[in-house]
Amino acid sequence: MQQKQQKGRQAGRQMAFGLTVMAGLIAQSYAQDTTPAAAAPQADAAPMTVVQVSGYRNSLLSSAKDKKEAVGFQDSINSEDFGKFPDKNIAESLSRIPGVGVARDITGEGSTIQIRGLGSSFTKILLNGAPIAVASSGPIDGANTNREVDLDLLPTDLFTKLTVSKSPTAEMIEGGAAGVVNLRSARPFDKEGRTIAASITATKQQIADKTGGRGSFMASQTFGNWGILGGIALSRQQIHTTGWETVGYTNANLSAAQNPAANRNNTGGGNWTIPATVPAGAGNGLVTGEVIDQAWLLAHNPGLTIQQIDNAIVPRLGRTMDYFGTKDKGSAIFSAEYRPTENLHFYLDTVYSKRDDKMTRMDYDWSVRNGGMIPLNMKVDKSDCSDGCTVLGGTFANTQNFFEHGYRHDKVDMKGINPGMEWKITPTLKLDAQLNYTKSNFSHEAPTVYLITPPNSGNTVTYANNGGIPSVVSSTDLNNPASYVWNTGRVNIQNEFRQTETKGFHSDLTWGDDKFNLKGGVAYDDIERRISASDNSAAWQAAVCGNNPSVFLQGPNGAPACNGASTPGASAAALYPGYGTGYTAGATTPLTYGGSLIPQTALASYIIPGPYGKPIVDWDRFAKDSNYQYYYNNAPATGASSTGASAGFIGEKTTGLYLEANGKFDLAGFPTRYNGGVRYVRTKQSVGSLNSISDPRNASLTLNGSKYPNIDQWVYQETTYNNTLPSGTLAVNLRSDVVARAALSRSMTRADPNALRPGVNFSGVSADTGTIGNPALKPYLSDNIDLGIDWYTGREGYVSLTVFQKKVDGFTVNENVTLPFSALAAYGINYGTLTPNQQTAIDSRGGPGAATVVMTRAKNADGDLRIRGLELGWVQPLDKILPIRGFGINETATFITQRASGDGLNGFIALGVPKRTNNLSVYYDNHGYSARLSHTFSKGSQTATANQNGITNAALFSDDYKQLDFSSSIDLAEVLDKDGWPTLSFDIVNLNNDSRKGYFQFGNAPFTQYSPGRTYSLGLRAKF
Repeated sequence: MQQKQQKGRQAGRQMAFGLTVMAGLIAQSYAQDTTPAAAAPQADAAPMTVVQVSGYRNSLLSSAKDKKEAVGFQDSINSEDFGKFPDKNIAESLSRIPGVGVARDITGEGSTIQIRGLGSSFTKILLNGAPIAVASSGPIDGANTNREVDLDLLPTDLFTKLTVSKSPTAEMIEGGAAGVVNLRSARPFDKEGRTIAASITATKQQIADKTGGRGSFMASQTFGNWGILGGIALSRQQIHTTGWETVGYTNANLSAAQNPAANRNNTGGGNWTIPATVPAGAGNGLVTGEVIDQAWLLAHNPGLTIQQIDNAIVPRLGRTMDYFGTKDKGSAIFSAEYRPTENLHFYLDTVYSKRDDKMTRMDYDWSVRNGGMIPLNMKVDKSDCSDGCTVLGGTFANTQNFFEHGYRHDKVDMKGINPGMEWKITPTLKLDAQLNYTKSNFSHEAPTVYLITPPNSGNTVTYANNGGIPSVVSSTDLNNPASYVWNTGRVNIQNEFRQTETKGFHSDLTWGDDKFNLKGGVAYDDIERRISASDNSAAWQAAVCGNNPSVFLQGPNGAPACNGASTPGASAAALYPGYGTGYTAGATTPLTYGGSLIPQTALASYIIPGPYGKPIVDWDRFAKDSNYQYYYNNAPATGASSTGASAGFIGEKTTGLYLEANGKFDLAGFPTRYNGGVRYVRTKQSVGSLNSISDPRNASLTLNGSKYPNIDQWVYQETTYNNTLPSGTLAVNLRSDVVARAALSRSMTRADPNALRPGVNFSGVSADTGTIGNPALKPYLSDNIDLGIDWYTGREGYVSLTVFQKKVDGFTVNENVTLPFSALAAYGINYGTLTPNQQTAIDSRGGPGAATVVMTRAKNADGDLRIRGLELGWVQPLDKILPIRGFGINETATFITQRASGDGLNGFIALGVPKRTNNLSVYYDNHGYSARLSHTFSKGSQTATANQNGITNAALFSDDYKQLDFSSSIDLAEVLDKDGWPTLSFDIVNLNNDSRKGYFQFGNAPFTQYSPGRTYSLGLRAKF
């Protein structure tokens, strides 16, 4: 490990040295043309040559200017022109900044960002300087319950600048321990006069069967001292992603007869059981009833030891997948500005954005979990499997396959308004004030239909793992609709709903001038988010394939088996033998069956060929015939959704005060700028959870049909805490083209709302242990050190080197805490809600006033995580060394190491943090022609902690990812000298056709692989 870290640091130093040397050589060529300090009188000077820079180079030039003028560690991406951004996605744009990584969903589109080795929830996203929250759940089937903001909702066409601040100042809104990102939308006075821009682009994903498109229109007009701007952007993406994935890996759970060793199943796992005897219908010439013991397994898997058979892992639910459909997005902005005097400025920014995804997710699975398959001629990759090993191939008898049809309908919208003012009261006194409000809604509709091959039908799988996607070949014709049955199949109706709302007020007062000024302010923000879920799976399943009883009772009463039976008029009394007593006392409705809405005899007719060569469910017909919409509309509330997100609420009211000093002075003869200040913030936090507990009356009601539903109740808890966040930054101009910076700061991110949620599980008969949430968790605090130097080599060119350290505390570990039983009343549990057996247990320990309980909860660990990194940036035009003007390069690289220490954090790492990322672009921009080839690289990293699927040492990892993109345009107006003619563009995303991959514990155990293919775009843009 130490040798690897040394190699990583050596690589970083070598790259930094190489960039500096190359930039120095290039800079010397520019320096030779620089006018000497003792120039001749202006009257005798030669005429000045003005170089007109536009397009992509104009964006780089603006970014370099912003970076040089900033006091702190700040980078920005600027628009190339009115309504034209260098990238089509905000997350992709930000990834060109050193230290910023992008997270992609399975379609390959960037959705969230992370800064300097911390996850996306550690980044504070601002819209025009004010906080925003987007209600969506993250990537496809994501379960984001933290503070992430999905950036793919907002189109770049309507924005003019994206700014990333990595070293906080006192005036910045707190909440971003990693950094703060501000998205600045377009305003009328960005370009005075009348300006209109419009674009239309056709897009084609290579493996999708249809063409999509996007378009935008933005117009701005200023009228002397006031102006208005409006813009709209629409898009439809036709999506298709293929892939392979598994819901974990597992090994066999051998019996004592199959492995008599004391260390049997020492690695954990054991999620499939080899039968004790050969069952009927196993096929492969196996003799029904023959005992499967250790000798039998060794004989049928020659060359293997029993340890290898015991601990070798296979995909738990290995499956190919297709994800296809449409993603529709629409966004609009309106902005107005009023400047009655040169010292008074009023503005209004509004935004509305909406996304509507209608997708189908198809999974074609090998069903290993909880199964009874029999391994034959299995091969593994290691002779010593004491710590686990990987199955490379084999034949597996007595197994099953299934496919799962999932309709996915996700809708999210966000609207916001930000009025504000800037007033220069006197030459040395300035007032800024802003109001902000946003609201966002999200719904996730995710029904599934799960169809399986019959058990004991002789189905055999031949498995081969030779690198890449494993081969799973079934002896059953899986394209034949008749191969599937309801028996042990299922249907689900599981939905999720989210709502976020932010509102606030911010005001700043500045006194002084550029040489010295004091700035103070106040900020108030009120942010709320609620997640709720509904689930009507049991009722729908009873109607679809459970013979459709005339009465259905939700749990904990039983439910009919899903077997597709159809016996209309038959008695259903055996289903609910307690009907008419307890919960259903007085009920008289006859209990009969109406016959499954989708009976087994008709099931095959609902399976049709899909668009990509595999069977799918005829969803429209299935939904209609199964009365899906009724069950969807009447789904009862539940505590968790299909994404895994728990129902919960968080509200945070924060009041912040700050004071900072800014100014200039000479430090040993070097011009120096500084910023120093402190921010104080008070947070009043309210968290809620939908808790479900058993109705105590059920203790005496043992028959299905008589039991009362669980008691659901929202439980809320409040807490208040304060934080003080100091910061200081120096920027020293060592030369006119060299700036050195240093910064010390403390930043914060509030705790994970899901960990704060006051959820509770107290179902044990002994009433002595349980689990609870911890609303008292403290926020993450990061003490930051930043040192850097920038060399501006000419025009848009610069070389930047920054080293940083972040010492973060606030991570959590589990603890057992002894509480009085009465403390559980805050979670909705008291003596009256307990079952009789639990009440007896409490009484035996002194009664509810004296008994204690041991509860497991998260606590803040005493240790900390130290993240150290090196950021490199190099932007360089090549006009002076190449015969053709207009070429340039843009390279960023980030190297990160992390180390945890202290109580509870030994061996801990921040997940999803690549040790190295870089982004290299080669561009040409001149004479109306523009082209850019960009290569992005992200080193593989650990993405989930160990103990996956019960295997002690099994963690999840991502592989290295590389993506090559090409973008180009031709300005026909300039090339053909035709005023008003449009610009033609052509782009290719993922030119190298790479796939996102991950693995389970071992590098040869593929976990996921998603292949969206290449995407082509052809467009026109015009500006008037």
